[in-house]
Amino acid sequence: MTSFFTNARDVSVNELRVIHVSPSVGDPLNDLTSQIAPGALHDSAERCDAPRCHPETRVAVQDEIYSWIVHGDSDPAQEMTKIKWLTGPAGTGKSAIMGSVADTCKQGDVRVLVVTFFFSASASPDRRRKTAFIPTLAYQFAQCLPALKGPLSQAIQNDPLLFKKNLHVQMEALILTPLRQVTVELNVPGVVLVDGVDECEVEQYVGSHVSPRAGESIERTKEEDQLEILQVLREAALDPAFPFRIVIASRPERVFRDFFNNESHRSSFAPSLVLDEKYNPDADITLFLKAKFSEIQRRYNLSPSWPSPESLVTLLNQASGQFIYAATVIRYITTSRHGSPHALLDQVLKVTPSSGTNPFSHLDTFYTHILQSAPNTILAVKWLWIIKGEIPHNLFFHMHRTPSAFLLNLLLQTDDTDAEHVLGDLYSLINVPPSDDFETPYRPYHRSLYDFLGSKGRCGPIYVGDMQRAEFLWVRFSDICVYKGLPASRPSDQEKFLHLFFNLFMPDIGRFTSQLNFSPSSVDWWASGCVSHSEDRIRLKFYYVHRQVQLPLVPVQPDMQTLAEFHFASLQESRLGSTKPDVAAS
Repeated sequence: MTSFFTNARDVSVNELRVIHVSPSVGDPLNDLTSQIAPGALHDSAERCDAPRCHPETRVAVQDEIYSWIVHGDSDPAQEMTKIKWLTGPAGTGKSAIMGSVADTCKQGDVRVLVVTFFFSASASPDRRRKTAFIPTLAYQFAQCLPALKGPLSQAIQNDPLLFKKNLHVQMEALILTPLRQVTVELNVPGVVLVDGVDECEVEQYVGSHVSPRAGESIERTKEEDQLEILQVLREAALDPAFPFRIVIASRPERVFRDFFNNESHRSSFAPSLVLDEKYNPDADITLFLKAKFSEIQRRYNLSPSWPSPESLVTLLNQASGQFIYAATVIRYITTSRHGSPHALLDQVLKVTPSSGTNPFSHLDTFYTHILQSAPNTILAVKWLWIIKGEIPHNLFFHMHRTPSAFLLNLLLQTDDTDAEHVLGDLYSLINVPPSDDFETPYRPYHRSLYDFLGSKGRCGPIYVGDMQRAEFLWVRFSDICVYKGLPASRPSDQEKFLHLFFNLFMPDIGRFTSQLNFSPSSVDWWASGCVSHSEDRIRLKFYYVHRQVQLPLVPVQPDMQTLAEFHFASLQESRLGSTKPDVAAS
């Protein structure tokens, strides 16, 4: 690796920032393509199994959205409004509705130009954060309106750091300015569909959350990033050059309620569409259940009279208007390893909450029932959290894609606890790839599972907090360091695994536990591995070692973090020469 400070002496760096700027070569639109989130497009391969509305369900909601896209608002006073908010509680089918509306716009009687971004907290990293949002929209605009390609290319050539700017600058440069520079006369309607904005996580930057003067946390919140997305969409909608309508779908969380109900700019929004009793979810859930039970009848050659009308009524009452409850029941019956459909349905009907008025009480009780069917419930919950990458920060922060299930299995399983043993009874909650699939990641079916697992009040005795997750991961981490990798694994698997291992954004060991003992040789192997496998980890360690560790002092009984930092500093010192740099990052 080339040193940043070759032959340097008496170096003092007041602000360390490493920015890679690749000179543009060829078509600047290739640079744009490299910055998008392909999985966020509604027809992407990543979303091939994404939920869609079951035939003949949610018809009224879809028709209302589609009519607004094509014809506008029936109220003349709302004619110029270009943003509509679709909202409803967890499990009410918002993503399925948005996916179905996108399909209708593409395939309906009236052709509609469609630009989409589907955020998801359980998908690839670029769908979890805002970074790729504007480039992905700009890419699709250029596909819909080819006249924009020239101005868009020029904008990228003019500012090589454009993709590192905030969303407001990107929206102006990549979408609004190009639209103003060309004459766009749409003969067909156009719409931007943005789903799951509430699932957008906060963008993290190395060192950006620390105040150099006070040493206090000034972390940016996900709500601030979500608000930034809403603000740039409103800016676009208010610009006369912007020709598309915008539909935003999210849960009714506070940042969205405050934004859409703000008196100062409510007039720029069309009336919100709230998924409540007006749209008769019970009728749609009943239709869905009957259709799915008919499929089960045919598959298992069951009587057409099963299940009974009384059973359907019970399931409908327990669903409480939540499609996710009904969908989980069907998956439980069709994927369980134990019991016939009759027996499994009987179990579901008997799973009822003991008390409480929580609207999710039936769903919570059912989630608890499924998780407690695992051989080791607490271990299964720990696996689920690490699969999500939340320990509590993003464990996969340095990675450009979600790790495959195969690699996470190598990280987590031991001789006594392989993936099939831990997760084999949870197939109704998480999509588990086949054992011979080495590329596909785990896919939790719905965010409501983690809403449940993250609330101690809702999941009670099976709750696993931040400290338990971190301790579990650190124990496994230390075992791998002791063995210096995976024993008895194929070289190709070992190499892929080590790339994952050395790029994990591990929690602060000092904050979570002091019970681990690492030998110097284990630390040496880990630090050397970071140098070999992860440039990002080197830069991160370089930042922290000069910020937090007083070189050359090492505690008498150092923990893993301090040993690794000291070892890393020694590696850096050997590269820089005998004089240690004084780096104060801000």
